[in-house]
Amino acid sequence: MEPYVLRKRRQTTIGKFVQFTSDAITLKWQDFPGNRIVHGDDPSKFILVSFEKLRFPESSLKVTSEYIVRLMKAGLFLNGLQYRFYHHSNSQLRSRTCFFREANSDEELDARIYKLGDFGRIMNIAKRAKRIGLLFSAAEVDLQLDPKWVTDIDDITVGDIVFSDGCGLMAKRFAVQVSKAKSIIFRNQRYTPTVFQIRYLGYKGVLMLDPKLDEEKKFLVKFRKSMKKFSTTEDKSFSVVGYSQPYSFGRLNNDIVVLLSSLGISDEKFQAKQRAYFEWIEGASHDAVKAIDFLSSLGKYSLAERLLLDGMDSPAVSKEIRALQNAEVAQFLKNNRPRTRMIIHKSRLLYGVCDPYGVLKEGQVQIRITSSRGGATTPINGDILVVRNPCLHPGDCLKLRAVDHPSLSHLLDCIVFATVGRPGHQPAPAMSSGGDLDGDKFFVCWDPDLVPSLVHEPYDYPPNKERVGKDVTRMDLATYFASYNNMSLAKVSALHQKWVRSSPDGALCVQCQELNALHSQSVDGGRIKIPDRLLTPPPTEKEFILDILARDAEDFKQQFIQRSHILDVIGSAVEDEALVVQLLQSPQTALSEFEVFSMALSFARKHPSIDIRSHLTHLDFGALTSHQKYAISTTLDLSEQQEQYMWNSLMRSDILSSRDLEQRQLNRPLSMQRLYSSTLNSLATFFQYLHIASDQYDRKLLVLKTDDRFSVGIFIRGKIPWDEDPEVDDNVVVCSFMPSASSVMSTYRPCTTGYRLHCSDNNLQLYNKNRSDTFVFLTQPPLQSGQGVIASIALQKISQRVQKQLGRLNRTPVVAIEIHVISNRDRVAHQLFDLYFEHVQTEVYIGRFDSSQQSHLLKSLQDVDWEAHPSWYKEVFLRKKSANSSKAVIAAKTPEQRETLMQFCLQTHAEEELFWTFEIMISSLPLRRESTSSWIEQHPPLAFVLLKIYPPSDTQLLSSETSQLCFAITRGLIRSANSLGIATLAALERISSSLNQLPIDQYLDLLMLATLSIRPKSLVQEALLVLHECRTLTRLEEVGMAYVHKHALAVAFDCAEEAEDACPCNEAGRPRNARLAYPVLRLVLDAKNATRVSAHFRTDLNTPIRLHSHVRLQCVSDPQNGVQDQVILDGLVVKADKGEMSIDLLHPPPPETSEMQWIVFDAGSIATSKAMMDALLRLCQEKENCCSVYEMIVGEGRESVSMVQLDGDGSDELPQAYNEQMNSQQVLAVRSCEAPLSLIWGPPGT
Repeated sequence: MEPYVLRKRRQTTIGKFVQFTSDAITLKWQDFPGNRIVHGDDPSKFILVSFEKLRFPESSLKVTSEYIVRLMKAGLFLNGLQYRFYHHSNSQLRSRTCFFREANSDEELDARIYKLGDFGRIMNIAKRAKRIGLLFSAAEVDLQLDPKWVTDIDDITVGDIVFSDGCGLMAKRFAVQVSKAKSIIFRNQRYTPTVFQIRYLGYKGVLMLDPKLDEEKKFLVKFRKSMKKFSTTEDKSFSVVGYSQPYSFGRLNNDIVVLLSSLGISDEKFQAKQRAYFEWIEGASHDAVKAIDFLSSLGKYSLAERLLLDGMDSPAVSKEIRALQNAEVAQFLKNNRPRTRMIIHKSRLLYGVCDPYGVLKEGQVQIRITSSRGGATTPINGDILVVRNPCLHPGDCLKLRAVDHPSLSHLLDCIVFATVGRPGHQPAPAMSSGGDLDGDKFFVCWDPDLVPSLVHEPYDYPPNKERVGKDVTRMDLATYFASYNNMSLAKVSALHQKWVRSSPDGALCVQCQELNALHSQSVDGGRIKIPDRLLTPPPTEKEFILDILARDAEDFKQQFIQRSHILDVIGSAVEDEALVVQLLQSPQTALSEFEVFSMALSFARKHPSIDIRSHLTHLDFGALTSHQKYAISTTLDLSEQQEQYMWNSLMRSDILSSRDLEQRQLNRPLSMQRLYSSTLNSLATFFQYLHIASDQYDRKLLVLKTDDRFSVGIFIRGKIPWDEDPEVDDNVVVCSFMPSASSVMSTYRPCTTGYRLHCSDNNLQLYNKNRSDTFVFLTQPPLQSGQGVIASIALQKISQRVQKQLGRLNRTPVVAIEIHVISNRDRVAHQLFDLYFEHVQTEVYIGRFDSSQQSHLLKSLQDVDWEAHPSWYKEVFLRKKSANSSKAVIAAKTPEQRETLMQFCLQTHAEEELFWTFEIMISSLPLRRESTSSWIEQHPPLAFVLLKIYPPSDTQLLSSETSQLCFAITRGLIRSANSLGIATLAALERISSSLNQLPIDQYLDLLMLATLSIRPKSLVQEALLVLHECRTLTRLEEVGMAYVHKHALAVAFDCAEEAEDACPCNEAGRPRNARLAYPVLRLVLDAKNATRVSAHFRTDLNTPIRLHSHVRLQCVSDPQNGVQDQVILDGLVVKADKGEMSIDLLHPPPPETSEMQWIVFDAGSIATSKAMMDALLRLCQEKENCCSVYEMIVGEGRESVSMVQLDGDGSDELPQAYNEQMNSQQVLAVRSCEAPLSLIWGPPGT
């Protein structure tokens, strides 16, 4: 019995369609999209409902969504039957369309849906809607597949990162059957794709061919675990929603043009590509060969055959060509807005799959496509551009290395991504717009004009957070559909377009990268808040590339429309035989070489006078398969000499081995002819043949061998004038071959600008500008020397490893030489040969975040405009004769004037004058305590001045004048600890008695302040112990107070250790590892709160910093006009939004804060520590009112829940059998259960 049953193709389903608009409700019949729900049910019970054009005038979107919700609650009644909201596909969600089904209640529909999958376990509304939507996705049911022939396999992972997301395997024999069921035809022949995008049971993704399944003969399909979106066994239908196809050319759109322009591709190159595209369209009007290429590229192969046989004078053919041209031109606009849509023939739009065998390295891909006139071939050997739409971030443009691996040769017309990577590195698909392999297509381009030399670090595209609710009802799903809108997405895209135009950096600017992060969050309808700073882009100063291309497109469109007829040049103006030659010589972009031959053969049979054999030299025989070559040979009865011409001459090389060819990608189909071989002709004739190759052939390859260890190939492009020294620049590439080496010793070594190549009767010299800097030198010594040809090669120019292996190559005899050439008529072979020159070197790698350090200006006395300040300031700062004279001036001023002067000192870093003024201010009695406390808060080291003027007593008590300022003084001392170190500890010990008298709430605040603001590990530990020791007398007052102090100290130590683990600092209090930091766009001081700042971050920056996080801000900019100790500020996050956080600083910020460049470190969360401290404080203050077991907790009135009971008499002993099986700690833990109370500490919620 077959493991699958082919399903009969059913006719298109027609059903009821209701469209809602603001002024009408329209009912009509319409084709239903095919999906598993409709195919498995009675279509007459469905209504397809559209709200796409429903928008009530002069009202918000909320009014519309509320109307839809009311409709779904009430149901839709038609001919006495009730229809209720059923569901929608994910694409229908975006188009505001859904299915209603005949039902009397929501429970009836739930029963039908949840029978098809375990959706009830998904507690997030959006995710459940998305999973159910898979059942409604448009897909024709192609066959029924028995689940016993499928199995689940693990994903390919590196750490926690999945590299095979959505990509499974299928046997070729099953792919053949699916292709038959799907009736897949390409160019009038059955075609079996290598990649299928499918839906089956609860699986979603793509399946790629794996020949190993045919060898095992056990399963037809292997699904990855990442492909399983829900579990079901109800519907066994296997549906195909897409598959890989040949000649799926890529198109440059607005997004890609913007990014490539930002990465350095010039406007002129884009205009040149668009002009070539316009000429390609227009050429189909009057040139038969160009028309064939045009039609074939658009998939109109049958029409191309008719054109060749009937001619362009056929009205039917001309009409269809004109319609296709008009369709291309019409795509220049979408919704009355210009857009770029040019086809790039050196590109494809390909399904992405994973490398199941792990043969590709990180950064490598394999691409094997059906190439025009090139057969199934790997088209490139170098860097390529890979990007997925939509794309807004410059890092979405990936530059990957295309290679060829035999084990992946069965995969055609798709891009194979590597499944290996360094820990923490994302797979390549995820780096481009957050793509995966469950059906995403990628724009792949190997056109050297479009592969950028700049590479930007990709964005990491974090997944959106899922909000988990309780029970999800049908009305929840209906409300989700009704309230879904993409307004945020459109707004972000519009802002991105404005910023990219106005910024000189284009898409590289910070604002565009932030908008990209917001765009990725809003793609699935997620709610976002756009920071105000991104809402007002500056005006555009110059014409943008999209505007230039749109203007050129409009000009071409108007000119094209004005032409009212197609030129007729076929008839008698072009001879029959000339047309065959023209066809065979044309660079067709969507016809295989055999298809070109078949067309020419058909035309030749229609005109018997044409002998097609005389024109076979125009064919690329390397692009033909063996059976096609034999078919041509048999059909045309070719001679032996013509037979030999079919094969790549490098395959018969006497110098290069098959390993050499494979390593250098030279074993590909490449129509080369061997012009010269020293094995057949003597070495003495080498320069004669070199003269022929230079004069007559534009593409040639010289291969020379010095010994069995080393050979070298020299690729030359273009004609080389004989006995001259023309500049060849990058038109020469040198490549080494070392058969005995264990690995490839170097890559292709292209020459650079300034290189020259001299060829004459006895010499070949390749040198860089001057002959003294020669790369390769070949010469023929005099006959009497007895030598043939000798070589000198600067091996270090190839690579240091090659030079190390071989040493020196100077005037070494050449043992063998070959010259291989390509016919000037073989344009395709020219293109393939030129691929060895088209490696685009990456010149710059741009990180996502600018790591360059800026500078700032220190506010200083030198920059003060003294005329704007009181005249006596000059006496203090400029004309001071001594400190006493300046102090006298200050002492003569009023308290208010001195306050103003201190503010001026703070702003200009005049610390000496600040301390003088503060000393004078506090020396006046009575002491102004509120002002004094305020100034210590603004500049903590002033606490030491206060202790100097009013020193503590011998009993460590503050003086009577300062006793009420104990809390403020201690805060100042603690906040000065990072810069003053041990002096802070000594000062704390000098006021220990006053500290002992502080209320418990103030003491706990000081304890947390020390924990969070003192950074050196040893210093914070000593400070905590000093504070604890200062409270000895208070701890002895009562058991409860001792309990609180003990555990508060433990909490403080835990919090300090957590900060040290998250952000380790050296003994100077500076964070050790800058790699743990996150860049801050800027800090903005709060106008109402001097110690609060607003930190602005890029919205595409993912940090672990959250509400209640302890952070450390570090200044990384250097002052331009002085020296400044590195500023580090500790703080607590009190508000956290995307891209912006409010931080309460524990240290005073410098006056230049807003101009400085900052980074921020995460030092852990204080949520748990704060909750514990608050619990201890409440326990201490409220006692029994807080907790009925207060006495048992603190051990008041009895021995503490002591070890006395646990270590008591034999009555507490456990049975001997238990003791033998447990260690001492386990025994103690079990015994504790018999105590009156046991406490287990843990974070809130545990």
